[in-house]
Amino acid sequence: MLKKIPTPVLLLLPAIVVLAAVVLFPLLLSLYSSFTPFRLTKPQSLFIFFGFRNYARILANLDFWIAFGRTVVLLTIALNLEMLLGLGLALLVNKATMGKRALRTIMMFPMMFSPILVGFQFKFMFNDNVGLINNALQSLGITETAIPWLIDGNLALFSIVVAEVWSSTSVFAILILAGLLAMPQEPVEAAKVDGCTPLQTFRYVTWPFLMPFAYIAMTIRSLDVARAYDIVKIMSDGGPAGRTELLWTLVGRTAYSDAQMGLANAMAYVSILLSILFTVYFFRKLAAARASIAAEW
Repeated sequence: MLKKIPTPVLLLLPAIVVLAAVVLFPLLLSLYSSFTPFRLTKPQSLFIFFGFRNYARILANLDFWIAFGRTVVLLTIALNLEMLLGLGLALLVNKATMGKRALRTIMMFPMMFSPILVGFQFKFMFNDNVGLINNALQSLGITETAIPWLIDGNLALFSIVVAEVWSSTSVFAILILAGLLAMPQEPVEAAKVDGCTPLQTFRYVTWPFLMPFAYIAMTIRSLDVARAYDIVKIMSDGGPAGRTELLWTLVGRTAYSDAQMGLANAMAYVSILLSILFTVYFFRKLAAARASIAAEW
């Protein structure tokens, strides 16, 4: 029997079996369970098929759409801040006359930290009693009382944004720096000869060339932020009073705290669909930016 199987397929068979067991089977099981009232406390409910009821519940679930809106807000703020800061870092490193390799290495440090470690780090820093930030503000005389960063709903979301931006700005910086290093200098020199100011040169020459690199970073980070869980779970656990509840923290709470695994899996697949829509949007922007460069350069 094995002799009839082509050699390439036979060599790939162990990998195929592992992928099917580790990836494909759990995906199919979770998809099936999203059509059932499966609860962790009632294992037999996994075998009750009741169609799209979970998905209908999600469409009418206000908590889900609030968490979705909050995730979009976090994604929008985080991506824009990361792009601006990453662009600034990349421009500064590109202008450096010495130590560029060391600067690039240092710039990559934040993205090497585990999100869980980043969550614990910023949870300690924003602690209202012993946190570094409150101690610094009080020592400088900026505030007299401790600020409840992780207790106030708006401040807690701000703290999470700070943690996300710190940990992932380097993704934008590295990709934009790669674009700067790959950019031909002839158009920049031609713009200077034509009398363009540095701002005009950046606006009309440099930035259009860098846009595809920025959109690649946005695509990667949009997927990361859309499934943000670790940092939020550690820093606020979706609190206070659900004010920092995001899509995937809501999915986790529904699955494990409420034991409604079928409903949680349905939420997860709707969240994946929404993430795909964001990815398609950024890929279209990327294709348009590449077409613009091909036409102009």
